[in-house]
Amino acid sequence: MAIKKIDHIIKTAGKPDIIIRLAKAQDMRRIQMLYAEVYGASYPIPIIVDKEKMRHAIEDNDYYWLVAECQGRVVASLVYALDLFYRNSKAFGAVVSLEFRKHNLACKMMKLVLDDITIDKNLVDLVYATTRTANHAPQRLTESLGFIKLGIFPNTHKVMDNETHCLTAYFTGRALKLRRRIPRIIPEVKPFYELVRRQIKLERARVKHVKGEYSDHKRKIPLLNFEAVTAPEFVKNRYRKSKHTSFFQHIVMPFHEPNLLLITPDQGTQVYLTYSQKDKYSVVVGGMTNEKSFAVVLESIASKVSEMDMAYVEVIIDAYSPAIQRDALDARFIPSAYFPSAKRMGGKRYDCIVFSRTFEVLDFRNVKIISLYKNFLREYLKLWRENYIELVFKAEHKYSASRSA
Repeated sequence: MAIKKIDHIIKTAGKPDIIIRLAKAQDMRRIQMLYAEVYGASYPIPIIVDKEKMRHAIEDNDYYWLVAECQGRVVASLVYALDLFYRNSKAFGAVVSLEFRKHNLACKMMKLVLDDITIDKNLVDLVYATTRTANHAPQRLTESLGFIKLGIFPNTHKVMDNETHCLTAYFTGRALKLRRRIPRIIPEVKPFYELVRRQIKLERARVKHVKGEYSDHKRKIPLLNFEAVTAPEFVKNRYRKSKHTSFFQHIVMPFHEPNLLLITPDQGTQVYLTYSQKDKYSVVVGGMTNEKSFAVVLESIASKVSEMDMAYVEVIIDAYSPAIQRDALDARFIPSAYFPSAKRMGGKRYDCIVFSRTFEVLDFRNVKIISLYKNFLREYLKLWRENYIELVFKAEHKYSASRSA
């Protein structure tokens, strides 16, 4: 990787210059003070809270950590994580001090790194970001830079209140050129695909009607007896030596390092997750199993992480395996986003679908999202009602009909 170098000066009329540059280790305390100023003590990202992780990111070539400085004070911060092997990047942690927001710093910082890694150095094929929904500004920012709206993460984090985030991504021509075309999706995923297709003119998907083993909800999904291992270094090292098998070959979770292992007593099923007790968030990273039904595995995962006081669990599945998608829906994991070219394997890139399950009452009172994201939310809520509410009335109707007969 070429040497990182970003320096940019913003001239302000009659006021001190603002310098945008790469962060240094000596900035760490001032960066933490900035996040505390804007978010208080509730900011959940470990890379901000943990000094060793922060130092690693600042000094490592797999990150671009940008700060804006004015008179020795850090007034803005932004992080890009890079996966050079899979040619993906994630932008996150954008924060600007309130009194400096009129200078459009977040947009300038985002574009400086975006141009450097996609055009100047050609390091990645795509960049994705998740944006908070406390106001419209983050969504407008990514929109102005050419990011495509891909969906939502409903009630994905819980700090003080439940937070819904939006998913957006910037695609280079190479990302779309290498993309495997004509995904095979179940009907419930089609509305999400269509919302993305209209933005970047993808071909029409092949919709497959697949009936799952538990689709009619008449049979209760059996649970695996999971034990939880929460020793982070042990889990991380074991994961690096493991090989994904069965349905886990069809999932992806970029930029997440597992810190939780769910394992059956016979070790026949092992699932690696990233979880956070602080904001009750968990995602499936990978695993291996001899279980034939992904619905059973996902239902068992959901049961165990709920028992561990998680509020949310997520899995990302490729868009070419309709039977696995059906299993996810049977386990009441609801699709909420469609991500083209998300997964790189060999010389191809593969579309993926975000499925999630929440264990608390959905709460969108504080959500402010721009129009297209509202369409993703409507489709999500429609499926949520069908799988959590309407099936109860269908069951009652069948029961009443049988009684009257």
